[in-house]
Amino acid sequence: MSSRQPLLAVGRAGGNSGYSATSGSPEPQITASDMAVASAASQPKGSATETLFHIVCITAGTGILQLPYALKEGGWFGALYIVLAAAISAYTGNILIKCLYHKQGTRLRSYSEVVEAAFGRYGRMVARGLKDFNLLGVAGISIVLAGININSLVAGTAADILGPRFWIAVSSVLIWLVIVLAREIHDVFVLSVFGTLTTVVTVLIIVWLGISDLEYARARPPTKLVDFGMAPMSLASICFSFGGNLNWPDLEASMQSPKRWSKTLALATAFIAFIYLCVAAVGYGVYGDLVKSPVLLSLSPGIAVVVANAMITAHVLLACPIILTAVFIEAESDLRISSVAGSTTRERLYSILFRTAMMLTIAMAALFISDFSKIVPVLGAVAASMVVFVIPVACYVRLFQGQREFSALEYVWCTLIAGIGLMCLVIGTSQAIANL
Repeated sequence: MSSRQPLLAVGRAGGNSGYSATSGSPEPQITASDMAVASAASQPKGSATETLFHIVCITAGTGILQLPYALKEGGWFGALYIVLAAAISAYTGNILIKCLYHKQGTRLRSYSEVVEAAFGRYGRMVARGLKDFNLLGVAGISIVLAGININSLVAGTAADILGPRFWIAVSSVLIWLVIVLAREIHDVFVLSVFGTLTTVVTVLIIVWLGISDLEYARARPPTKLVDFGMAPMSLASICFSFGGNLNWPDLEASMQSPKRWSKTLALATAFIAFIYLCVAAVGYGVYGDLVKSPVLLSLSPGIAVVVANAMITAHVLLACPIILTAVFIEAESDLRISSVAGSTTRERLYSILFRTAMMLTIAMAALFISDFSKIVPVLGAVAASMVVFVIPVACYVRLFQGQREFSALEYVWCTLIAGIGLMCLVIGTSQAIANL
């Protein structure tokens, strides 16, 4: 039995370690990895409701604003792409968690360990690099967007002279404060609640203003049923709006009842698909082929649009710490920061220093690298397409092909997902390069 099994596989579920003090058995050797996972298991766990808010907050962000434009590219048929992308997101999220438990009695700790189990150490290195770059890149771009949005919100006031770089720095400091105070995903639950609420408010504003504009419009702009030429671009844009499964292992590990993961993910994904359909249908239905991206540019200007911009900015600032906390938890575990023997104070200090150094690096890149917000999406398109679509399916088939028999339909479904992921890679990369 491996050193991971006795203490952690059972201990994680809240049971006994499986060893008796009077059994006379040799005391097992506990590794640093065991200590890290045992420490995580002792942390407060969140409910299924908390996890649902985390999923919605992480997934339903600024991508919601480009959905009407995605329908413009693919036509009304694009609404089916939203349903398809939701189904893919729920499926890959479930199989990724199944991969964590592919060996009975043990649980792998992270996405990276799943890839290592399937494709070895070099596979893990590649996947880890893609995953961390994608998440850290998203965080960097989020900081830039927050700074630019705040600068636009204060335009015409005395604070206008400060400029976007000042607000990017302020956004970085605010996010840094949260991530050094939060040790686990459970600690940022309040952020997820408010982040989800900002998304809901933004959706309500878009739907309300869109319907209002429809009432006063003299003529409705033209729409189309389907555009097969632009369908791949439309599908790729929509699929990227459902990307988020890199954080799922950490979220599932933070649950009091991990067995409720599948239902929680299904409910969250269904809710996300619903609000996506609302925004996409109203935005494209009202503004047709004249709709802009982001859709806020198509709405009648006024205080409601300002509020929507403020909500999106708040969402970016609230979701970013959740994403980064998940990244840092895994990195600290790998660096043995979360298992510093004999000193909780020292462990906490090392964690703060590590997170501060990482945030400083991200902030400096956002502030001083020319065209940072244009360069990151190029590599991000490659990273997101592989780690969100292709790699989970490949790991699932590789890890379970000797344990169970896959039906022909499941092979077709997995092949379709991998194919869509590769299509997103090509389209996302080409589009990102074109925007340089």
